[in-house]
Amino acid sequence: MSRSVLFIQTAFLGDVVLATAALEAWHAAHPEDKVDVLVRRPMDGLFEGHPWLRRVLAWDKRPRVKGKDWRRLLREVRRGRYDVVVNLHRHASSGILTALSMAPVRIGYANNPLAWRFTHRVPHRWGDGTHEVERHAGLLAPFLNDRVAVAEPKLHPGSRHVAEADAIQARDAVLVMPGSQWATKAWPEGQFARFLAQTDQRVVLMGAPNEHALCARLAEGHGHVTNAAGALSLLGFVAAVGMARAVVVNDSAPLHVASATDTPTVALFASTVPRFGFGPRASQHVVVEASSELPCRPCGMHGRKRCPEGHFKCGWELSVQSVLEALMRVQRA
Repeated sequence: MSRSVLFIQTAFLGDVVLATAALEAWHAAHPEDKVDVLVRRPMDGLFEGHPWLRRVLAWDKRPRVKGKDWRRLLREVRRGRYDVVVNLHRHASSGILTALSMAPVRIGYANNPLAWRFTHRVPHRWGDGTHEVERHAGLLAPFLNDRVAVAEPKLHPGSRHVAEADAIQARDAVLVMPGSQWATKAWPEGQFARFLAQTDQRVVLMGAPNEHALCARLAEGHGHVTNAAGALSLLGFVAAVGMARAVVVNDSAPLHVASATDTPTVALFASTVPRFGFGPRASQHVVVEASSELPCRPCGMHGRKRCPEGHFKCGWELSVQSVLEALMRVQRA
């Protein structure tokens, strides 16, 4: 008999992309279940035209409407009469939604402040090299009955999204994403500029709309480099990554999109480290880090707005030559 199942992940883009691995694992084990997902707006755009999700719920977390929209969501979740709620988020807001859902089975991480109201919970441990995808698999393991191995993140762009990506000539290009929400997770702009000056491959720069100016500066004076930052929908961006020759990307959300599309990846880690559990999952990938051991690295799980030591050696000592060599090793022919 089929069940009604809700997955919750109301964090940011990269977290939602990684959460799709849990959705895929559940669907592989229980294809008869009716599965919904709850994400923050505008991440609901990632699931447009999804082939088997029943419904996508979206939380508008803008400050002026966040509380009111949360109350609306609570009513929707309770009206859904879910048999199972799986909470992949670790904040109280999603914990309350889970606790008050009235679902007989409520699954989540013990680190959530409302975990005492969950029926099944496990600790969320990081720093030991376990990937977030594997942590989610461990959370779901009692409900999969050993019928499915660890699934990988997966997204489902349609023909319209492929057309968007073709319009910016992403096919067989090297996609470079120089931005990050955290300054110390991004390779320095000067290093990206040197990299672009030393490669003769066709490059498309991509990123969020607020990274357009950064990409415009980097593209200036380079005939082989175009700036498409902010030009695509979320699934258009996914389609572009999927058709690229390779991506060069910081420890940021686009890295996980490359994992979901199995695109050859050069992953740049400055202040953070792969053992936190957010490294590349593509079958062809290279992680590039600073050439020397730094006692101050890592300086935090999420990066910082500026280097606490004032030198940002973990960024500047990540060499251009090592990135060029990594790109030559992983890219598609």
